[in-house]
Amino acid sequence: MVLAVLAVLTAPAAADYNIFHLVPEDSSCDPGEDVTVWVKVNTSYNDINGVQASIIFDPSIVNVTNVVEGANPDWYMWDWHIFNLHGYTYVKITSSDPMGAFGPGELDIGKMTLRCEAPGISSLHFANASEVTEEDMTMIVNPTHTNGIWPITTEDGTFTCLAPQETFSKDLVKGWNLISLPLTADNMTVANIMSSVSDLYDALYRYDASTHSWVPLSSSDTMENGVGYFIHMTSAGTWTYTGSAYTDMNISLQQGLNMIGWLNCSKDISDALSSIEGDYWYVARWNATTQKFEVYNPVAPNGFNDFDTMERGKGYFISMKSAETLTASC
Repeated sequence: MVLAVLAVLTAPAAADYNIFHLVPEDSSCDPGEDVTVWVKVNTSYNDINGVQASIIFDPSIVNVTNVVEGANPDWYMWDWHIFNLHGYTYVKITSSDPMGAFGPGELDIGKMTLRCEAPGISSLHFANASEVTEEDMTMIVNPTHTNGIWPITTEDGTFTCLAPQETFSKDLVKGWNLISLPLTADNMTVANIMSSVSDLYDALYRYDASTHSWVPLSSSDTMENGVGYFIHMTSAGTWTYTGSAYTDMNISLQQGLNMIGWLNCSKDISDALSSIEGDYWYVARWNATTQKFEVYNPVAPNGFNDFDTMERGKGYFISMKSAETLTASC
């Protein structure tokens, strides 16, 4: 019994904390739509009478259209504003009650309405004094503490403005087909991307330009945008899958042969490959109907080339004179 009492008396006290966080921490919605996110502080103190949170966000991706006060606690004074200062856009939410003594536990600071403006990911970052001002930084207040400010920790969140979803369809013939992915799916595994023809093919390969070798893919492997794939169909079928448009590419090409994919658009080949102009010998594509290659030579006279357009859903071989980076967009 004595030992038990001594253990209690000598046990270290739990560390004090004031943790600013978001609920949910990560949020998302489609362009033009709204989602709500709570701004909260979890405190171990019981005498809090003022809280302020300034959250930096990217206005090109997300906008804070409204903030409402929570019910726990019922602050005497509460307000919010949007500021554009020091190169940052941030929402500042202030809550105070000179006569209050709130905590411990989870305290509401405010519930934000976030609107998706354009596809992308924006951090929701609790600002400090080096980013905004000492008056605008995230803080928790009690006048009995040194300088009236309690130490805090913050847990930032993210907001994702989702790209519009669409469905891509392509007829695949019996035999070999050279394809690529013009859309980015939430699930990029072979099992998901090729599910519409899962019983109609017996081989799927990508080409490793570094080792000059073919790499077989299984259903659990991940497929990528910007990569070409040879698929061997045992029967003709229609390949379909859903995702967001792949409209920008930046891929490394090795000297020699590279098997690449293309974007979610069609483009004149000289424009499509302008970033590597003069650095490649030729481009080849596979004609699935004839089961033969067709070639484009950038220095060949008009009428000598088999094709002159890069098309969505097709894969291509590029023979590079040296290592280079291909950049392109729709």
